[in-house]
Amino acid sequence: MDLGTGGGERLGTLLTGIAGHGGVVTATEGWEPNLPVARANLAPWGIHVLPYDADTRETMPFEDGSVDLVMSRHEAIDVGEVTRVLAPGGRLLTQQVDGFDAPEIHEWFGEEFLYPHVTLGRYIAELEEAGLRIDVADAWDGVMEFTDVEALVMYLAMVPWDAPNFSIDKHADQLTVLGEHTPLRVTQRRFRLYATKA
Repeated sequence: MDLGTGGGERLGTLLTGIAGHGGVVTATEGWEPNLPVARANLAPWGIHVLPYDADTRETMPFEDGSVDLVMSRHEAIDVGEVTRVLAPGGRLLTQQVDGFDAPEIHEWFGEEFLYPHVTLGRYIAELEEAGLRIDVADAWDGVMEFTDVEALVMYLAMVPWDAPNFSIDKHADQLTVLGEHTPLRVTQRRFRLYATKA
């Protein structure tokens, strides 16, 4: 099961080239406008895309112990629900954006971190408490570089959660200052976890 499949493009890429993958593949998506896109993109594989958003704390549309693999890339996880639907020996594979990603952007524009609870340590603790064995847990830091202020503004238009109160008019002076120190470098933080249900 692909949790938070978006438009289904990544899942489709994973399945391309796998002849007769065997088993049933399903996907979920919590953002309503993505549902018809994902359904159209994943139709060639006969994959059902079900509405589900972990942030709402709703129940996953799967029976207890019915899923062998849950994949989640940058999608919120309800650890209790993932544990419930995983079969014994089932695995969770997830990559997450750390809740303290892009600290420079938050500093430049005076923004609070919206997801400070999304950390490797917290996920490990919750998964272990739920009875899953951690097989892989690691973190990565890298640098994202913007050649100029215009590129940064375009990025913030596409990723508004990094600076939800940002506006060109409101932050014109700060943008001028930043423009004098290009390229602009921003720290990216990611972590991945692989866990198995006993």
